[in-house]
Amino acid sequence: MSYRRARLFHRLAALSIAVASACESASSDGSSDDWGGPWGGGEESSGTGTGAPFVGSGGGRDDGGGGAGGAAAVEEDVNIPAPGAAPDPHTRFAHLCGEGCTPGGDPSECSSPDASSGTGAPTQPLHCQLALVDGDVIPSCGPAGRFGAGGPCHRGTDCASGLGCAAVDAEGGVCRQYCCGNVESCAPGTYCDERPMAESVTEGSAPVSIPVCVPAVNCELLNDSTCPAGQTCTIVREDGTTSCVAPGAGRADEACPCAPGFVCSMLTNQCKQLCRIDGSARDCGTGAKCQGGSGAYPPGFGVCVSTR
Repeated sequence: MSYRRARLFHRLAALSIAVASACESASSDGSSDDWGGPWGGGEESSGTGTGAPFVGSGGGRDDGGGGAGGAAAVEEDVNIPAPGAAPDPHTRFAHLCGEGCTPGGDPSECSSPDASSGTGAPTQPLHCQLALVDGDVIPSCGPAGRFGAGGPCHRGTDCASGLGCAAVDAEGGVCRQYCCGNVESCAPGTYCDERPMAESVTEGSAPVSIPVCVPAVNCELLNDSTCPAGQTCTIVREDGTTSCVAPGAGRADEACPCAPGFVCSMLTNQCKQLCRIDGSARDCGTGAKCQGGSGAYPPGFGVCVSTR
């Protein structure tokens, strides 16, 4: 080896030793200039070279330094909720009926397996009914009572299959058909609405509402003088049935229940402004017209739609 080549070899060796010493010193005192920067201190990926994401430990860096090609690290346990479905206005009272069997629903939910008592005699028919337990309504299978729709009652067990006992002011209770499922299941001439449960009133606890079918009171839309004081006339069924009800606060495109002069749309569960179809457009004002033509509105009535 020539003298010049020997000197070059020794210089390279010395430089390698200096670099190794500097790296060891940086590792020991934590002063590394790793590009993790502000995210230092977190757990990195396993460094398998697959580029797969890893689960961080809270403060982990997210530069993807442990994966192939610098792929960005992501959290595996992040759950993105699916968009919630719009509530079905046809079942808007279901939340008042608790969890379990459906009051007024399929009678087979409460049918006994052998339909006999074991002595040859038929068992007493059971049906799903709401019971008051510690201030809450609980659906359960129980024996049907003897009073039909419109009959007197003190509690749900007094009423026939599919009926609950709704409180009536100063008159005890009356048996009414449950409408825990589809509100359009009520018999013609009635509609689904909330009423205090008779047991919750007679026992002196806080009144608990249950959904039952109540008689509709025929009235004239946009003329609340045909209703008792404090009530408003509105459409209560998809077939255009009207009745006097306690008003809500909802106005155009707001959530039901609706203020006087508005009606709840079963398609959107939003309030629409009622109007008369007579060409004057005095109910809708400027920039809107009265549109009818649906079986949901009595003849001569519709709802205001924008013309802008």
